[in-house]
Amino acid sequence: MTKVLICGNGGLAAEAEHFAAELMGKFHKDVYIPCIALTSNTSLLTALANDIGFENVFAHQVEVLGEPGDLLIGLTTTASKNVLQAIKAAKAKGMATILWDGKALKGEGVAAKQEFALSALHNLAREMKDACC
Repeated sequence: MTKVLICGNGGLAAEAEHFAAELMGKFHKDVYIPCIALTSNTSLLTALANDIGFENVFAHQVEVLGEPGDLLIGLTTTASKNVLQAIKAAKAKGMATILWDGKALKGEGVAAKQEFALSALHNLAREMKDACC
């Protein structure tokens, strides 16, 4: 894996940015894994939403930034079309993918699923950093 790309909407967009900070920062140990939250650039997101449609805002970034061997993590409680399009784009590029959807994110209601995502992403960050070095 060269780098990680991650995306989600609403509260899961915040979790995506949090996860990127954990991989790129000192969380757990001084190991740094390149990670880009595809939710972070509001100017780009609004330009892409206007130009190519909101359903393509993450897929377009995957097409431009993703490389074979990279990892895309998609987070969605409601099977968001833009997250699913990003997963398809990543697979077409030969990237590894993880999709955590409403079924994989445990809990009753959106808030519980977002809390589960935060815990699961912390665990994943620890595992990735431990496996890396």
